[in-house]
Amino acid sequence: MFDELIKIDVKTLRTFMAIVECQGVTAAQSRLNITLSVISGHLAHLEDRLEMTLCHRGRGGFKLTEDGIAVYEACLSFQEAVANFEHQLHYIRQLDSVRGGHIRLCLADQLPTFFYEALRQCLSVSYSKNPLIHFSIDVQSPESMLENLLSNESDIGVGYFGSFPPSLTFKPAFTEKQVVCCGREHELFHQTDALTFEALEQHYSWVKRGYVVDHKINHIRPRILSATTYHMDATAQLILAGHHVGYLPHDLAKRYQEMGLIKILLPEEASYEVKHHWAYRENLHKQAKGFLDQMFALLSEQTHQD
Repeated sequence: MFDELIKIDVKTLRTFMAIVECQGVTAAQSRLNITLSVISGHLAHLEDRLEMTLCHRGRGGFKLTEDGIAVYEACLSFQEAVANFEHQLHYIRQLDSVRGGHIRLCLADQLPTFFYEALRQCLSVSYSKNPLIHFSIDVQSPESMLENLLSNESDIGVGYFGSFPPSLTFKPAFTEKQVVCCGREHELFHQTDALTFEALEQHYSWVKRGYVVDHKINHIRPRILSATTYHMDATAQLILAGHHVGYLPHDLAKRYQEMGLIKILLPEEASYEVKHHWAYRENLHKQAKGFLDQMFALLSEQTHQD
């Protein structure tokens, strides 16, 4: 239908509306300021495209057919839609002005506390300086994040990535420690005997990450994998349920441990570090680039303070 509309031409529709509202081709001439032959040509073109007779002209005067009435009403709806479209474009231009912008941000879930502190500070500064700015923030798996960045559905992503598509730019964000945990209902929670790395790897049920993790950074190879998750919250729920052990970010595990709900197992032997990266297209609009530069600076300050 949209292709058909392009063939019809908006100018032709406006000519038809003027003919109806002026009650005739001749009467529409002064409003449109074009010749009678051009007006008649537009009307004939429209009737030909729609395969309808829209009006009767002659000694009896100008009169719309039933199809003509329906098409005119459709034109009114179209005119209203165009006005709304123009209004939205005007708003988008405002957002893209010096005091506006739309930033689409996607995050891995359960990032370190210092990252969220920097993010809150950056959001506060952004809205203070640019009251019209608009943030869309989503939590996504690494694979979904890359897909959205590549399809231009997101502007900036931050998380762990197993691959680095060349059409995106990647910059180091921070390093995060991953630790193995069990819940309070798990047999290992109250075990006093020394747990060995081999026993942890071979004799207990594990929850597996649904996305790809580089085996070079994680040296543990669980034998029993009986659950799969794509988000840290889901991993935590399985661990808290008491049947599985699995990896959680250190900050999240520490919070649960302080509540007495989780125990971190073999923190020195079984833990590993993950490098998180910023991911974005190089041609970021100025508001998104400004936000990213602010986050770079804030995280750099956090690193130096630590």
